[in-house]
Amino acid sequence: MGNAYPTSRSQKHRFGPLSAQVDEGPDSDASAALASLIEENVRLRALVVQLSDLVLKNLVAQK
Repeated sequence: MGNAYPTSRSQKHRFGPLSAQVDEGPDSDASAALASLIEENVRLRALVVQLSDLVLKNLVAQK
């Protein structure tokens, strides 16, 4: 059974820092907020993967 999401290391390389991609303009605040949300989503997905791995390891260790 594999992970549904890539590990945090591969996500960092895949997405990279989004703040460098935000251009200046009338929607720059919205773009910055969107970039921040996407980066937070990446961090939360990595935490879900870590938590899932810990749960699976503990289940296997108990058997």
